[in-house]
Amino acid sequence: MPTRVAIVPHTHWDREWYSPFQTFRLRLVRLLDALLPMLESDLSYSRFLLDGQTAVLDDYLAVRPEAAPALARLASSGRLAIGPWMVLMDEFMVSGETMVRDLQFGLARGSELGGAMDVGYLPDMFGHVGQMPQLLRLAGFEHAVVWRGVPAVVEQTAFWWEAPDGSRVRAEYLYGSYSNGRDIPDDAKRLVLRARDYEHELGPARLRDMLLMNGTDHQMPQPWLGRVVAEANSVQDEYEFAVTSLPEYLADQPTDGLVTVAGELRSGARANLLMGVGSNRVDVHRACAAAERSLERRAEPLSALFVPSGQYPHALAEIAWRKLVLNSAHDSSCACSSDEVVDQVLVRYYEARQIGDGLTHDAMRALAGHVSGPAGATVVANPTSRARSGLVDVRVPGTGPCHFLGADGEPHAAQLLDEVGDEGFQAGDGFQAMVTGQKVRWVLDMMRGTEFAGRQIHAYEVSDTQPAGDQHDIVLHEARGADERVDLAELKEQMLALGEAGHTMRVRLQVAPMRHVVFDTGEIHGFGWSTFTAAEGPAPAPARAIVPAASHGNELSNEYLRVTVDPTLGTYAIETADGTRVTGCGRLVDDGDGGDTYNYSPPDDDLVVDRPDKIRIDTRETGPVRARVNIEAVYTWPAFAIGDERSCRRRSEETVRTLVRTTLELRPQERFLRVAHEIDNRARDHRLRAHFPLPARVDGSDAECAFAVVHRGLTAEGGVHEVGLPTFPSRRFVDASDGTAGLALIHDGLLEYEIVADGHALALTLLRAVGYLSRTEPQLRPNPAGPPVPLAGPQLLGPQRAEYAVLPHTGDWRAADCYGVADAFLVPFERTRLAAGSVLPGSRPRAGAALRVEGAEVSAVHRVPGGLVVRVFRTGPDAGRVTLEHEGVPARGFVVDLRGRPVTTFEGALHLRPFEIATLRLNADL
Repeated sequence: MPTRVAIVPHTHWDREWYSPFQTFRLRLVRLLDALLPMLESDLSYSRFLLDGQTAVLDDYLAVRPEAAPALARLASSGRLAIGPWMVLMDEFMVSGETMVRDLQFGLARGSELGGAMDVGYLPDMFGHVGQMPQLLRLAGFEHAVVWRGVPAVVEQTAFWWEAPDGSRVRAEYLYGSYSNGRDIPDDAKRLVLRARDYEHELGPARLRDMLLMNGTDHQMPQPWLGRVVAEANSVQDEYEFAVTSLPEYLADQPTDGLVTVAGELRSGARANLLMGVGSNRVDVHRACAAAERSLERRAEPLSALFVPSGQYPHALAEIAWRKLVLNSAHDSSCACSSDEVVDQVLVRYYEARQIGDGLTHDAMRALAGHVSGPAGATVVANPTSRARSGLVDVRVPGTGPCHFLGADGEPHAAQLLDEVGDEGFQAGDGFQAMVTGQKVRWVLDMMRGTEFAGRQIHAYEVSDTQPAGDQHDIVLHEARGADERVDLAELKEQMLALGEAGHTMRVRLQVAPMRHVVFDTGEIHGFGWSTFTAAEGPAPAPARAIVPAASHGNELSNEYLRVTVDPTLGTYAIETADGTRVTGCGRLVDDGDGGDTYNYSPPDDDLVVDRPDKIRIDTRETGPVRARVNIEAVYTWPAFAIGDERSCRRRSEETVRTLVRTTLELRPQERFLRVAHEIDNRARDHRLRAHFPLPARVDGSDAECAFAVVHRGLTAEGGVHEVGLPTFPSRRFVDASDGTAGLALIHDGLLEYEIVADGHALALTLLRAVGYLSRTEPQLRPNPAGPPVPLAGPQLLGPQRAEYAVLPHTGDWRAADCYGVADAFLVPFERTRLAAGSVLPGSRPRAGAALRVEGAEVSAVHRVPGGLVVRVFRTGPDAGRVTLEHEGVPARGFVVDLRGRPVTTFEGALHLRPFEIATLRLNADL
């Protein structure tokens, strides 16, 4: 029997990378302009895989809309394999929800164009999350195709890949990469030799047939392929060559006796994993985190629960999601691209966040329109699933101390930050101008109804300032709270007449005195709201019986923590209520980095700086609801590293002085310390990390990734292509504990961490500054990962910001409720004001909850036509009951797969397997 050699023609299409999107699109148009006619005219060139992503089709159709029928014919006939993804994302740089939407967009677009490929094609991701097999099964897939991340334990070209819930897919390992069949020669005998060489390369790894992926990055199709395959089959019987597709090849491949790999694939044993992409452009990762959070944690749940179903912003939400998904492409989200590309990536993140912020604002206004309460009251919403307390930052009319009354009439403490007029004017100051002649109309244009210069007016006066009566003072008084508003139409007529008479007017706006305050809300239901009204004077004691946060000198404290800053080193000790004390926290360690956007690589001769030259400590806020201490530290760092495109030799003797401002913050009832760094980065070629001693030695870490927390040891598997460096990624938090005590870091887009000091400390990367897209021979990776292009952007010169929270705890990450702490730290409460006027029909009480979910984490709440979608997942090794209430009654509906197809029904509750992900479509129409 001849050995079957399956040849899958394809191209791997990075939409943007070392060149920008539009440059690559020109090449894409040329490729498809050649490919489509060839597929329709040459039946021997029978298949082509368009890289598993539908975005490239839309990129092409935007230029060649007339090609849509041909694409649809070829896709529906199986000649052209499209999808199932919208783009080939990186699985560790983006959220699990972004990956779900990526798959859903790809499947939907593929269906419109003739049908998406039913294979989880994952050829070039920089590792794979442990829950990917479950996501693929939830979309109806039985097969995955992977290259990077496959561990050494896999010794054949396929294995079973198992998710934490037990779901599994057969994974085809692309031995030799997705380019193992590139550049097939236009000669039958040479093709046979190529197959023989590959068979020898595979050796015992070959299961039965051989798979050659005929393509590589941006490769044009080889038009002679069909003819050469036919000629090769006719001149020998050692091999049977076939131009085919992945679904056809995988359908009858062996499944018996395959090794099982459970969980994530992050090994560098067989291909370089490129382990440093999580820290190379922290500005990009921060922008990604902010945009994803704005959309999936704020805008979508609030819009789904508080905006009437007929007004749900489907179109705007989809625009934002498409920008996020386009950015999830591995070269984009990993920021291992040219500066021009990264600039465009950042713009898409900013636009997605801007849409999310705007939809959040609109949803809060919709909620305020249905909540009963006095005009001017503050409505506060909790957009996350857990009941929790928080702080809200507001401006309140008046002067002096104040407090707030909750929906139940209980007092809530407030902290006065400043007494100012709104938007920074000092009380009594505001707009002022001398006008005459045509300038009068400029002022009149600022008057609309009861509003002047964007402010509501309570009263006004007009007075003469000269005996002759040709100069006038006009004073407008801003309304406060429930003050009546005055219509300015009569004043406009009077001013117009005075202007036409040649009189001069001095127009002044008296800004109402305002107080900038923060107040403690007390507990608000998950997916709920509460209303608060300002009251004069300090809160009656005890206000909610909370222990206030306080700061004095170099100390902060609340009921859970006492933090003491070392006046020499700028580090701090954290002592918990049970007496556990950890010293030396937050030590900033700067070392050289001779790597590139893909990998950290220390210089041959490094210099490590971990002590500041001088320290200054100031108390910023003393409580009672927020206490802050500011640490200003000056460091001397080497200015750059000496090297070239190959590698880096040593750090320079030239130095730069660097100022790092660190703010430590405690709030009542929070078990964690908030930390913010402002770094004036003037150095190049270096890595800055914050180190935290651990309460006890640990043998690994637990890090949040997509739909799960993954446990990792102290080492990482490497290989000949890349040293195994245990700098791992986490989505929002990482925990290091021995099961009895530990410390967790919850971060805002600071994805990279490492357990250091033989398990005694945890290091969080704050920034990693490098000067090349790829170096050719960095110390920890012997080969280039991309073109050796010098770049300025990844040096991250200028102001940089890093924010995270430090959570000392007993037990493990579950006992510490790291998911809940991540929500409390990263997803603040939303607030708006109740306007004057009647409440709209269907009014809500002053406090309540629109949705209650217990027994699982919530990944998404959004709307689709016909219902409300809630995606939940279990995070522990035990099965459990998940209960849902919507608008106070048990929720009912369908469990659906990721294609939206009903799987089963539920009413009020459902049972989930350990680590199971479930998408629920509620029968709800508000």
